[in-house]
Amino acid sequence: MKPECRLCEAPKALSQLISGDLLRSILYSLLNPSYAYARDRERRPKFNLKEVLKEFMDEEELDDYAFRRSLYMRQYPRMICSWAYDEGLRQAKERAWRELLRRLERGEVSPDDLSIQQLLEYFHEELLEELEKEGLVKRERLPRGFNHFMQVLLFTARGEELIAERVLEEAFKDLRAAGPGAHEAEEAGVGLTPSSTLTDFDEQKHTFDMLDLKETLINAAIKHPEGLDLTDDVLKARVPYHRSRASNVILLDKSGSMSMSYRIVGAVEAALGLRKLLESEYKDDELWVAAYDHNLYPLEPGEIANVWPYGWTDIGQALDYARQLLSRREGSKNVFLITDGQPTASSSPGQTPFQSALRASMMLGEEGIRLNIIMLDDRSPSLRGLCEKMAELAGDANVAFVSNPLDLKSFIIKSYRESRR
Repeated sequence: MKPECRLCEAPKALSQLISGDLLRSILYSLLNPSYAYARDRERRPKFNLKEVLKEFMDEEELDDYAFRRSLYMRQYPRMICSWAYDEGLRQAKERAWRELLRRLERGEVSPDDLSIQQLLEYFHEELLEELEKEGLVKRERLPRGFNHFMQVLLFTARGEELIAERVLEEAFKDLRAAGPGAHEAEEAGVGLTPSSTLTDFDEQKHTFDMLDLKETLINAAIKHPEGLDLTDDVLKARVPYHRSRASNVILLDKSGSMSMSYRIVGAVEAALGLRKLLESEYKDDELWVAAYDHNLYPLEPGEIANVWPYGWTDIGQALDYARQLLSRREGSKNVFLITDGQPTASSSPGQTPFQSALRASMMLGEEGIRLNIIMLDDRSPSLRGLCEKMAELAGDANVAFVSNPLDLKSFIIKSYRESRR
């Protein structure tokens, strides 16, 4: 009897062959392509995926495909580019992908040796198809102008949750790398009633008075039964509840200019990171997320990572929405306004975009709502002047400039934790 072709055997699902950490890294790289480069540079993966592809196609054909794909992959990693290859190339890539999965299953290739950059560059469509099967992404056609659409993969709620976990991890990693001088006073908060949930001690997230000695000693006895060593990996912290509730709204500018220089990526990361921080450390605090251009888009979990930049900018309308949400809330009330440009639209009758933004800022102050303005572009003197005037009218306000949008997540998290000390 003729043996079954090994290429026809059904391979295991991707999540069964790689670690959860690598899966989160792949998803995060689809949101933030620069992460794939940074991770590969740090870990220096040993396996070259190009060698698998060369078994099924000639090198010239492969290089031609990689060039065409890379034109879009770095800027639009979730775009489905079926135009980038013909049927013969598609079949060759599919066979190479199945062979890669088999090598992973047989242990011939370690997942730790895979380059995320190469996965996205050489197996982009195959990878997205696997993630869709896993329920982490979904396909959708998005309008991109008059009578023009593009097919993209959007994140599901489960996929967004995995990305949010990685965003918060990276934010704390960035804060640790900044050194103790930049955030030595950071702590999760003060309170008298301990939480019922223990967590691993992190010197950047917790103070030493949060150490739970009993649980630490138990953990040490389990991990180091002979010497009972109190190493960093056995320390346990108990995070206090905060005694006052904070209500927050984060407003993400999604106008067309936010497509430049990872601005929309940074804004989305900031919202995801702050949401995850509140879920883990500030469970009594509230957070609403909304995106705005010349319209307003309240965002539920599962929708935040799918924001695409398009349209004009109506800051006044966005601030009015935040005020309506927070006006009846008790405790501290905060608005985080992320923008990269001047207002260019107004939904307020008889008011210019500038007048609408100034009026809305003043009304925030009248309601006792703190306004935090985060600019992503300080090259415009008129924008800086407007933001400073908005802060003046709001009274309790702050204006900050973040030069690198990918630093937004750590900036927001650091600022929030300092405000809740």
